[in-house]
Amino acid sequence: MAVAQIKSIGIIGLLKDFDKAAEICGKSEIFQPEEVNKFYSETDKFVPVSIKNNFSAPLEKLKSLFDEIGFEPELDLADDDHIKKAELLKQSSEAVNSLSQIISLRDKINDDISNCMNVIEQTSHFLGLDLEFEKISACEYIKVNFGRLPLDSYKKLVNYEDNPYVAFFPCTSDDNYCWGVYVAPIEESDEVDRIFSGLYFEHNALGEFKGLPEDYYKSQQAKLSELKKDLEESNRKIEEFKKANRNTLNRIYTHLEQENLYCTIKLKAMRYNQSFIITGWVPENQAETLVKQLETLESVEITTDDGKNMLKSHPPVKLKNCFFSRPFEYYTEMYGLPNYNEIDPTTFIAITYTVLFGIMFGDVGHGIILLFAAIFMWKKRNMPIGRLLIPCAVSSTIFGAVFGSVFGFEHVLDPLYKSLFGFEEKPIEVMAPATTNYIIYSAVGIGVVLLIIAMFLNIYSSLKRKSVGEAVFGINGLAGLVFYSSVVAGLVCQMFLNIPIMTPLYIVLLIVVPLVLVFLREPLSKLVEGNKNWKPEKWGGFIVDNIFEMFEVLLSYVTNTMSFLRVGAFVLVHAGMMQVVFVLAEMIGGTGYVITVIIGNIIVLGLEALLVAIQVLRLEYYEMFSRFYIGEGRAYTPLKLKKAER
Repeated sequence: MAVAQIKSIGIIGLLKDFDKAAEICGKSEIFQPEEVNKFYSETDKFVPVSIKNNFSAPLEKLKSLFDEIGFEPELDLADDDHIKKAELLKQSSEAVNSLSQIISLRDKINDDISNCMNVIEQTSHFLGLDLEFEKISACEYIKVNFGRLPLDSYKKLVNYEDNPYVAFFPCTSDDNYCWGVYVAPIEESDEVDRIFSGLYFEHNALGEFKGLPEDYYKSQQAKLSELKKDLEESNRKIEEFKKANRNTLNRIYTHLEQENLYCTIKLKAMRYNQSFIITGWVPENQAETLVKQLETLESVEITTDDGKNMLKSHPPVKLKNCFFSRPFEYYTEMYGLPNYNEIDPTTFIAITYTVLFGIMFGDVGHGIILLFAAIFMWKKRNMPIGRLLIPCAVSSTIFGAVFGSVFGFEHVLDPLYKSLFGFEEKPIEVMAPATTNYIIYSAVGIGVVLLIIAMFLNIYSSLKRKSVGEAVFGINGLAGLVFYSSVVAGLVCQMFLNIPIMTPLYIVLLIVVPLVLVFLREPLSKLVEGNKNWKPEKWGGFIVDNIFEMFEVLLSYVTNTMSFLRVGAFVLVHAGMMQVVFVLAEMIGGTGYVITVIIGNIIVLGLEALLVAIQVLRLEYYEMFSRFYIGEGRAYTPLKLKKAER
C-alpha cells in the first residue's frame, strides 16, 4: 500500500557532452524526461535546444512497411557500433525503398486479382447471352445497358408494357436482384435511362469486355489463375527478402529507435549559452546507478532531490505492491493513480473487494468454476481482470462453504459440518427469517466499519498532504469521524443493546459539536493553516449555503451506509434464484431435472458474476474511494526501447 519513492534529477553540462548525456539517460531505461521550466522557476535566459527529430518519420514508415510484410523486428541491443546519423538515415531510406518496391509489386498483383474477380463475378450473370460484348458496344443507333434490378423493381416493369422502348431481358437472378440488359434507341435513351434509374437499375461496366460471355468468362478465369501464381511468387520473394535481410533490418530498426528516443530527451532539454540542462525523474533505488554513469562525462554536474520536496512539479507515480495486491492496480489505475503525496489504495481495494465479492458470490461450485475461468482469462487471453478474479473466486469458494451452498444445493455439505464440528446441518440457513435479518444487519455493519476505515485513511492521507484543516474539520476528517461513529454507536446501544448512552452530554459533545465543526470547516481550515483571509466574505451567505450543503452531507452518511445492504441482498438473491431453478427442475422432472439444474446454474453463475463484480466495484469507488482518495496522479513512464507493435 505504497507509492515507490521517486527522485528528481537535473543534469547540467557543456553542449559537447549533450548527445552522450541523452544517450546515457535513454539507455538506462529508468529516466522519465520532464520540461525544464517545471524544475526551475527562473528560466528567462534558457532557450530550447535547436534540434529536429529526423528519425521519427523514417521509423514510423519502416514500422508500417514491416507490418505490411508481417515482419516482427527485434531489438539488436548487442550491436554497440555507432552509425553516423547521416549514414543511418541513408540505410533507412534504402531499406524503405527496397521494401516499398516489393510491396508495391505485391499490391499491384492483388489489385489485378481483385479486378479480375470483379469482372468474373459480373460476367457470370450474363452467361448464356448469345451476344458479343464488343459488337454490342459498337452499335451506333441503339444503346445497350447491362446491370441489375431489385426484384421489386423488376416486377414493376409491367407498368411500362405500353411503352415499346422499355424492354428488359433477364439473364440470372437471386433472392434480391435480377441481372439482365435493356436496349433503347439512341433518340429515346435519355427517357428510358430515366425510367430505369427510377427503378433503381445498377449498371455493370461491361463495355470493355470482348467476345461471348462464356468465352470471356473462361479467359478471365485463366487470367486469375496466372495472377494467383504471380502472387505466390511475389510472397515467396518477400519471405526470401525477410530471411536474407533480417539482421540488417533489425540493426537499422534498433538504431532508429535509439536515436528517436534520444531526440525525445533532447527536445525537452534547454540551453543556456554553451551549456545544456536536462531534467527528469528516476526511482530512488536506481538513481545512484544513473548518476555514476553520468559522472563519467567530464563537464556534467548532477543534482538530485526527493520527490516529496518537488511536489509543485507533480512527481510521477510508480505503484509498489505485494503479489496479492498487484493485480488490483488495474482498478486503482482505472479510477486514477494517487498523487505522489497520497496513499496508494490498492491494498485496501484488494482486501475489501476480495472479501465483499466472496460474500456476495458465496457458492463453492460457482467459486471453483469462476476460478478456472479467471485462470483461463489471465493465462490464455492475457486479461488483467482475470488475474484479480482469482483471489475473488477463492474467497467465493470459502464463503460458499460457510453458507453451505454448492451449485445451489444448500445441504450437500452437512456431512462435512457433522464430521468436523459435530453439527447436524450447516449452521447458517440463509433463507431462514432469523438468519435473513442477521445477514441484513451484518451487511450494514460491514458498511459502517468500512466507512470508518475510509475516514481514518482520509485523515492519514490529509496529514500526509499537509492538509491539516481537511484532516481535522473535514466531512471525512476527525470531526466527521466522531460524528458518524457517535451516531452509529448511540443508535446501536439504544435500539439493540438497551444501553441508554444518548444522554444530553453525549449528544452535545459527540454529535452536535463535531457537526458544528464540519459546518465551519472552511473558515476553520483556513485559520488552522495560517490563511489570514479565513473569514467568509458574507457570513449570511456562507451560513445559508452550508445549511443546504450539510443536508447533503447528512444524507450521504445515510445513503453510503445503506448502500451496503446490497452485500446482504446478493447473499439472499443467490439462494432465492437457485430455489427457483430447483422448483422449475422438479416441475419438469426426469432427465429434464438435470438439464434444468445445469442450465439454471450457468445462467445464475454468469449473471451473478457480472453483477457482483460491478456492484462491489461501485461500493469501492462511490462509497469508499470518494471519502479518502483523490486519484489525480500521473504514471511513471520511463523512456524505453520497445518492440514494434502489430
